[in-house]
Amino acid sequence: MSYKLRNSIALGILLFLILAVGTYIRAFNLPKKITALEKEIQKIDEELQNTPNLVNQFNDLSAVLTDTQKRWEGRNKDIPPVDITAQSYAYFSHLIDLSGEVKLDMVYTGTTSQTNYGFNTYVLKGEAPFDNLYRFIWYLENDRRLYKVQTIALKGLEVAPTDQEEGKVLVTFDMTVQAFFSSVSELSSSLGERQRLPNVLTADPFEPVISAGLPPNIDGLVEIERSDLKAVIPGKAFVLDQNNTIRTMHEGDEVYLGYVTRIVPDEGRLECTLNKGGIIEKVELKIRYGPQQTAKSK
Repeated sequence: MSYKLRNSIALGILLFLILAVGTYIRAFNLPKKITALEKEIQKIDEELQNTPNLVNQFNDLSAVLTDTQKRWEGRNKDIPPVDITAQSYAYFSHLIDLSGEVKLDMVYTGTTSQTNYGFNTYVLKGEAPFDNLYRFIWYLENDRRLYKVQTIALKGLEVAPTDQEEGKVLVTFDMTVQAFFSSVSELSSSLGERQRLPNVLTADPFEPVISAGLPPNIDGLVEIERSDLKAVIPGKAFVLDQNNTIRTMHEGDEVYLGYVTRIVPDEGRLECTLNKGGIIEKVELKIRYGPQQTAKSK
């Protein structure tokens, strides 16, 4: 093969490669790049057209942030890192000092824990004049510590006069209260202002329109609606009466305005029937269990 022929073949092969590469770039590679660039241009156009919406979202988020910052800076509740039963009881006693006389019995029923906060649950049962109870609940929800009243049951109760004092109307209550705690140290103190005094009420909604004219409890019988059931065994029930004295009750025993009709040990329950001036009423007391007692009873 001559030198001239070999050069011609080499040039032909080189030309073929150049044409092949050029054809690939022109027919395949460039269209793909053009398509990708067109999509990118379309995406940028859509984002530019969506700019007003983005501005509105930014403004909304800025307003939420500003409001959250104001609420954080103006918070008026202290949430301690832990809640101890004795401290809560002392706190309730402090609120009673602010509110006036309130008869109160507290039972701790358990703890609920979340990621960075939790609460202890207490059952508060007792009696008080309406004004005192109103102030106690107001301070409980508006004073420095974070407590929440979860449930509450109220009942007006007319108390007959005695040799020592006149007749009066009390409100018995049974409420569930949550005492919050948090591992976030910044929540343990706050600088926000609080409303310190409850509004003055001009009327007692539990005051009866017509007095029942109940006879005095001259025999010192158990006033079952003002008492708390502490323990039950077959045939006997142990009741903390209105004078904070433990009394032993049997079926058929007389109580103020009625008698004991049933004792149910398995359910921790005592039933009484009362006659309030011709109005027959059934009253039931149940033992309030703490968490360990509840676990044993199941």
